[in-house]
Amino acid sequence: MTVPAQWAQPAVHPSYARLLCMLMRRRGVELSRLLAGTGLTWAQLVDASRALSFLQMRRLILSALELSGSPLLGLEIGASLPVSAHGQVGYAAMASKDVAQALDVIVRFSALRANLLDMRLVTGEQVSSVQIRERFDLGDVRIPILEATSVLLVQVLEALVGDALGQLEYRVPYPAAPWHAAYAARFAGTIVFDAACMEIRFPSALLAAPCLTADPLAYAAARRDCEQALAQLGPGGDLVQQVRARLAAREGDYPGCDAMAHELHMSARTLMRKLKQRGTSYQALLDEVRQERAQWFLQHTGLPVETIAERLGYLDTSNFGRTFRRWFGVSPKEFRVAAQASPRSGNPQD
Repeated sequence: MTVPAQWAQPAVHPSYARLLCMLMRRRGVELSRLLAGTGLTWAQLVDASRALSFLQMRRLILSALELSGSPLLGLEIGASLPVSAHGQVGYAAMASKDVAQALDVIVRFSALRANLLDMRLVTGEQVSSVQIRERFDLGDVRIPILEATSVLLVQVLEALVGDALGQLEYRVPYPAAPWHAAYAARFAGTIVFDAACMEIRFPSALLAAPCLTADPLAYAAARRDCEQALAQLGPGGDLVQQVRARLAAREGDYPGCDAMAHELHMSARTLMRKLKQRGTSYQALLDEVRQERAQWFLQHTGLPVETIAERLGYLDTSNFGRTFRRWFGVSPKEFRVAAQASPRSGNPQD
């Protein structure tokens, strides 16, 4: 099975992973148990400069679901996230003059925190809504991610107006689950299942409601920071993320530094210098992508180690084996045995 390119690209701010870890600790789960088999370390999660891929976040969520035994974990995650978890996006939203301005901030800049969902504000004369669509298939963690997103969005709205919102309609794009009765405790309004997309509908009059925490100067500063950060995500933006994304979209035929520099319209010397200024190197980024993909193949496919090595661009299987042992301290075969023994690793498939 080929890993979808989107799954390996930077997608989630590490603050959400850290807060999930803290939520699980409060439930009595040791951090070492939560991270075991995910390929993540606490050192990676405290590195605020590096976004997690969806692959990494998915494994962490699956581990949390398994260890908590709670199908309501998505709702709990959303309810536990403070405004500070959303960085400048959260600060800009809370400092907005009214709900319309706050929702504009959330919709426009949500990708700065988690580039998994596409949000859209749809305004009408009587009823308006926020529509939430998946940018790509979220697989077996789709429901908890959508649940967490809807809960935190409503929490932000309630914090802005200082009151519970009871005139909302929640449309969710999946059938009613056995635990759907618990939705009533989190969502004060009507719930519609099997909708075309996740959608939160509300009276259009709410858009004009003033925000209790409005602060024009703070809003201007936070909005400016968000605009600058968003520019970094586009063409010519953050170089490290561009290189990671281009490598993650390849399989086996990874370009050398010269070829990558040519793709980015710069010299190899310039590329190496700019990456060094950002505390990394082309080889380090290539290793990260290969390491992530090697984990995926061993955990989720039955491909022979020789075939995996070839797909990762290693002509010599023994060289791949030595590199893998350096990464994880065990051989690829030992890693596969341990991963397949874990219920959250899934069933191998060709």
